[in-house]
Amino acid sequence: MAGPSLTSGPLPGHIRRIALPMSVGYFFNTMYNVVDSFYAGRISTEALAAMALSFPVFFIIIAISGGLSRGSSALIANAIGSKDKEAEVALSAQIFSLACISSAIVATIGLCFSTPLFQILGASGNYLEIATQYIRPLFSGALFFMLCSMMNAILLAHGDSKTYSRILIVGFFANLILDPWFLYGGVGLPAMGIRGIAWATVCIQALSALVLCTVVVKRGYVTLHCFHHLLPKWNIYAQILRQGIPTAFNLMSIALGFFVTTYFLKYFDHAAVAAFGVGTRIEQIALLPAIGISSAIVAIVGQNNGAGELDRVHDCVRLCLKYGIYLIITASLLLFVFAEPLVMLFTDDPTVRELGKQYVRIVACIQWAYVVGFVYIGFLQAMKRPMYGFIEAVIRKLLLPVIVFSIAVYHFDVNLTGFWIAMCAINVAMALVTVAYAESVLKKLR
Repeated sequence: MAGPSLTSGPLPGHIRRIALPMSVGYFFNTMYNVVDSFYAGRISTEALAAMALSFPVFFIIIAISGGLSRGSSALIANAIGSKDKEAEVALSAQIFSLACISSAIVATIGLCFSTPLFQILGASGNYLEIATQYIRPLFSGALFFMLCSMMNAILLAHGDSKTYSRILIVGFFANLILDPWFLYGGVGLPAMGIRGIAWATVCIQALSALVLCTVVVKRGYVTLHCFHHLLPKWNIYAQILRQGIPTAFNLMSIALGFFVTTYFLKYFDHAAVAAFGVGTRIEQIALLPAIGISSAIVAIVGQNNGAGELDRVHDCVRLCLKYGIYLIITASLLLFVFAEPLVMLFTDDPTVRELGKQYVRIVACIQWAYVVGFVYIGFLQAMKRPMYGFIEAVIRKLLLPVIVFSIAVYHFDVNLTGFWIAMCAINVAMALVTVAYAESVLKKLR
C-alpha cells in the first residue's frame, strides 16, 4: 500500500500531516522518560543522578539507530520521488537486515565498555553499581530499539508518521503499568529496583518492534517471503552507510557531548549532574514540535528532491522554519514561567530543584537555536548532504565544549550559572553558522 505522494498538493497540509502525529508521539515518548525519571527519583537522588549519567551511554543505541534511520529514510524518500521502485524495495529490505547486524555490534560494545565509561565520568561505589544495573538491560535489548527505528524510517519515507506515533502513545501507557510493577515487584515478579525500569523499557520496545515489522511487511514495503531481498548486499549497505554514518555520528556526538558536559559537572557535585539530567528531559518537551517538523522535512524534501521539484524544496524549508519559530517561542515562554513546578515533578531534593530551575530558565532563552539547527540540518540530510550535520555536531558538542569548559572551569573558576551560560553561547554561535551554510545551499537551488 503506497503512501500519498509528497511531490504534489499543498505543502502546509503535508507538513501538518507528518509533523503533528510525530510531535504528539514524541511528547508521549518524552513523558515516558519523565515516568522513568520519576520512579528513579523515588528510589534516591543517587539513582536519579545514575540515570542521568547513564543517558549518554544509552544514547549510543539511539544515535546508531536514529542515524541509520534518518539516512535510510532520506534515501527511500528520494527513490519514491524519482519513482525508482527497485531502489525503494532494495533499500527497505536491506535496512531490515542491517538493523540486526548493527544491534549485535552495539550490544556487544555497550555491555563490554559501559562500566569503564561510567568510571571515566567519576562514578564509583554504589553510584557506579546503580548506573551499571540500569544500562545493561538496555544494551541487551538493542535489537528492538534498532528495529523500531528502521521500520519507522520506511514508514516515514512514505509520509506515514501516524503509525509510529500510535506506538509511542501506547508505549507510554504501558510504561505507567510496567515501571512500578517491575520496580517494586508483585503478581509473580520480584522487586528489581532500577533494573526493573530498564527491563520495562526493553519489553515495550520488543512489542513495538513486532507491531511495526508486521505493518511494514503487510504493506509490502519489506517482503519476507523473498529471503534473498534480506541477504546483505554490500553495495546497498554502502549507500545506506554513506548517508547514515555521518548522521549517526551527528547523533553520537550528542551522547559524547553529554559525556563532556557531565565530566565537567563532576567538579560541582552529584546534584548538578542530577539537575542537568532533569533539565534536559524538560527541554525535550519544548523541542517536540521541532522534532516533528524535522521529521517532516526529511520526507517532504527527500521526495521532492528525487522528483526534481526544487521550488517545493525551497518553500518547504521556509514553511518549516516559520512554523518551528512560532511554536518554540510559545514553548520557551512556558518553560521559563513553569520551570520550578516542572522540575518538582522529578525530584524532592531541594538542591536539585533549585539548580534544575535555574538551568531550565537559562536554556529556555536559546531554544530557537535548536529549532533552526533541526530544520536546516534535516533539509541537508534530505538533500543527501549529511556531512555538515556531523561536522557541526562535533564542533558544537565536542571541540568547543572541551575548549570553553576547560577555560571556564580551570582558569576562571566559574560557578554553575556561568557554566550554563557558556554552554548556551556555544549553541547560539553554531546555530548562526548553520544558518549561513544552509542558506548558501538553498540559494544554489533557485
